[in-house]
Amino acid sequence: MSQTNSSRVNIVYTQEDDTVFEQAVLKMRQELAKGKTFAQACEVLHDIEEKLRPLIKDDFLKIVIAEQHFGQGRGIDDVALFLDLPYEIVEASRSRIMREFDEALANPFDNEINTSTH
Repeated sequence: MSQTNSSRVNIVYTQEDDTVFEQAVLKMRQELAKGKTFAQACEVLHDIEEKLRPLIKDDFLKIVIAEQHFGQGRGIDDVALFLDLPYEIVEASRSRIMREFDEALANPFDNEINTSTH
């Protein structure tokens, strides 16, 4: 979480933030394992600094989608049902994952091209 992407440009993360993030994700996983919905799992974030909550929620959603959809091959509709979220929200998050993945792959290549041509 300590790296920033285009939607988090002005936020600086500390090692403490990383620890808070990891602990929050663990607690949220435990809530999902108990059969709670995504929204119910997010309730564990009420004691966390307000600036971090939306970032943790977004990242946790992407983690679950990555594990369930890409890792286990579950359909987006099944993941949405599992999390009790609208299909459109889960699909939008899946699309962001793909876009971020494509950007991550493109950036190192772009940097190689720039250093080899200049």
